[in-house]
Amino acid sequence: MIKDNVNNTINRTRAFTNANKGALIQVSSITSMERAKRPLNSYNLPYDMETYLDDRVDNFLHYWDQRKHIDDDLYPATNPWYGIAEHTAFIGGDVDFSETTSWHHQVLKDYAQFDLLTLDENNIYLKLVIEGMSYLKEKAKGQFFVKFRGANGPMDIANVIRGNDLFYDFYEYPDELKKLMLFCSDAALFTLKKQLKLVDKVDNGIITGFDIWLPGNSIGHISEDASTMISNDHYKEFGRPYTERITKQFDHVFMHLHSLGAYILPDIVTIKNIDYIEISNDPNSPRAIEVYKQYEQLLQDKVTVVLLTHDEIKDNKEFLKRNKTIIWYEASDEQDALKTIDMVREINEQSS
Repeated sequence: MIKDNVNNTINRTRAFTNANKGALIQVSSITSMERAKRPLNSYNLPYDMETYLDDRVDNFLHYWDQRKHIDDDLYPATNPWYGIAEHTAFIGGDVDFSETTSWHHQVLKDYAQFDLLTLDENNIYLKLVIEGMSYLKEKAKGQFFVKFRGANGPMDIANVIRGNDLFYDFYEYPDELKKLMLFCSDAALFTLKKQLKLVDKVDNGIITGFDIWLPGNSIGHISEDASTMISNDHYKEFGRPYTERITKQFDHVFMHLHSLGAYILPDIVTIKNIDYIEISNDPNSPRAIEVYKQYEQLLQDKVTVVLLTHDEIKDNKEFLKRNKTIIWYEASDEQDALKTIDMVREINEQSS
């Protein structure tokens, strides 16, 4: 395994999972160890998957070879990542690649075209993920784990299918939208169940696309991005039931949520089996740690995942001691990573 101390990571994660409070730290990036990557749109995607994944693995191993001795809580795991479009492009429609990501364009411009929506086993974008996972498992050779790619939640899938017309549909086509939301929950399950068959099983669990280990028959991530742009009432009617239609089929689910959409947290925490919740930082919005503190009582029985700065960790030690948190940290260099890991280890010792 490319990480020297991976058994420490596994043991700490298991202990954290069984505890009522505490903190883990995943150093999600170390700037000084990263190297420039070839632009995504310079590959012949979606057709030349193997060339792209070969380069992805080469970059991954180069990075991990430099940080393999760092004893944080990040698993050495990778997945077939192509931007964002692969979460929905298997439904059909056009995709564009840029240097750093990909976009899936609006699929359904009129509900009269609804019957054209399909879940095709042979769609090339589905194969990029599913065959890509198989290809990575062949290349791993015991050096790394293959993790989930994850999926968009039903509302996010609907937002891609309908584009911004979705936000008129709540008022103009509510019945048609509910039919679409049912299809979107089927679409999320379609890709997630296929990924679950291939993802590496680690300590009787899986590693989500966001690097978080979950025990048992679990999945992640599911996103609720579009839900940050609708009302609570609309989320209760058009979002929550269809997300829960997915989550109730698994042991645990990792949910990705934006700080901008924190107002739907009271609904999110009641959805069956969503036990891990990431609150991301957004421009012109409160920092994730402030949202976390605001909703502390609601999140008492959850594992909350937040990206924090060194000062945010230092300034919130008492808060972190009494909660159950996975901290993501972006380090500038090795020394920055090591001193921040030490600080979180001290917090965790004092919380036990």
